[in-house]
Amino acid sequence: MSSIGGAVGAARTGSSSLQLYIFTQLPHGLPPWTSLDGLRGGSLVRAVQRAAVHPWRDARFWRQAAATVAETRPADVSGRDLAQTCLAFKRIEFASPILAKYCEKYMDERRQALNTFEIAAVLAYFVAASTGKPDAQDFVRALADEACIEWRLKETVPWVAWRMLVTASANAGVAHQLLFTTASPHLCKSVQFMTGRDAVDVCDAYATLGFKHHALLDEIAKFLPSMGLSDSEVRMLQQFFDRLDVDAPLLHRIRELHSYDKIGTRWR
Repeated sequence: MSSIGGAVGAARTGSSSLQLYIFTQLPHGLPPWTSLDGLRGGSLVRAVQRAAVHPWRDARFWRQAAATVAETRPADVSGRDLAQTCLAFKRIEFASPILAKYCEKYMDERRQALNTFEIAAVLAYFVAASTGKPDAQDFVRALADEACIEWRLKETVPWVAWRMLVTASANAGVAHQLLFTTASPHLCKSVQFMTGRDAVDVCDAYATLGFKHHALLDEIAKFLPSMGLSDSEVRMLQQFFDRLDVDAPLLHRIRELHSYDKIGTRWR
């Protein structure tokens, strides 16, 4: 291996031996930053974003990132930087109690400084990192209330923000009717941009909390053929539609076609 200088020693125990190596080069494929020493603000955000895309699954790196953010006063962290940091942590699936606690502190002090997308990103990570936390639902309700404030409805909000909000609410077990009522028209207008995974996540949220929005479900059913659904996504969507007592003939047809494809493949 080109990155290994060579064995410098061996210790034998019974029939097995342990060889020690010195690296003359860094291993290939490292992200741009593997240490966060001295990074703050935008530099820190870019480091964690690139590490999440890589993905760099070094727990020490992510613990250091969370601790670095938590050491910063909320007033010195922009809503965008916190949101992008949370999205990076969520992408890498690293649940940090330190970062989750900081999100609570930050939102208590500065929630009105964030736009709706930033609120959604923070909430999505908080819920993912706080599973089983007894007081998490209070925080979820507070941010759901914030997202539905009348003056915020004048914002131009990306539809993915509404997806994150309803899925986070459902994952936390918070049946926030106003949030779902507010989000549904926005999601309905954006179904054409959804992937199969998006449709599954949205329908799961509505089925979990028992919210039935006929226009949204009809629109999702209409666009199913263009979503490139996998077998598992077809099965899950069928379950969610059944739980909401909504008939989707096109979904039945897609499931039949998937079954026929399997049979045909078996006989080739």
